[in-house]
Amino acid sequence: MLFRTGMLALALASTVAACATQRAMTVSTDTIANPSPKYRNAVAVRAVTGGAAMNLLTMPGVTNEPLKAALEDSLRVNGYLAAGSPKFYVDAEINNLQQPIIGLDMDVTADVTYKVSGVGSVGTYPIKSTGRATFSDSPVGADRLRIANERAMQENIKQFLLALR
Repeated sequence: MLFRTGMLALALASTVAACATQRAMTVSTDTIANPSPKYRNAVAVRAVTGGAAMNLLTMPGVTNEPLKAALEDSLRVNGYLAAGSPKFYVDAEINNLQQPIIGLDMDVTADVTYKVSGVGSVGTYPIKSTGRATFSDSPVGADRLRIANERAMQENIKQFLLALR
């Protein structure tokens, strides 16, 4: 009984620890050289869909709210987020996360579609990116998967910001 309780607690702890975090997915300031004046201080994130928490039965590991917050922070630090009324709205949909089940090096491919709508402009940006975590990042498999998820999503947001230029 004690063994079963311990295993259940370990499984629950690894599930909670495996969700991607906003901070790790945020693209740093000055990532975008020569940002587009069209989108400067004019964009708001309306919705992020398709995410799910990682657990023992499913593997996505990126929930909507942390990704939305990371996208907003990335837009803010790179000069795109609107302070008042936005001219453009971004909707992001996580289409797929290709993840390994086990491995020392874990590569995750994130497939996200960003839709920009607003004043006289509609654009769709399907972006695929890859993030890697190795055994040196963490000896715990669930933690490596979380790190790989975060890196894949951070690279995905970076590629989206570059596409807006």
